[in-house]
Amino acid sequence: MDTAQHNGHDPIHYFVNGEEQTTAEHKRSVHEILADAGFSPVEEYQLTRDEGHHTYTSYDEEVPLHDHERFTATFTGVTPTS
Repeated sequence: MDTAQHNGHDPIHYFVNGEEQTTAEHKRSVHEILADAGFSPVEEYQLTRDEGHHTYTSYDEEVPLHDHERFTATFTGVTPTS
């Protein structure tokens, strides 16, 4: 999803689970990153910065973004069993 907004800066391209995302913002919340990448409900996913393997623990945490940075969204919700 393209979330770039014109603010006088070049857009930042980053990846969540290999899918490219674009923004003009240099910081985004964990919630915004997951939601923009299509993960719903957001509260059933955990975001990890691939470089350094940092896992974010708060959906409100502001994440500084850098061009071509990679993240992994991992499902943490309950999986139904039969």
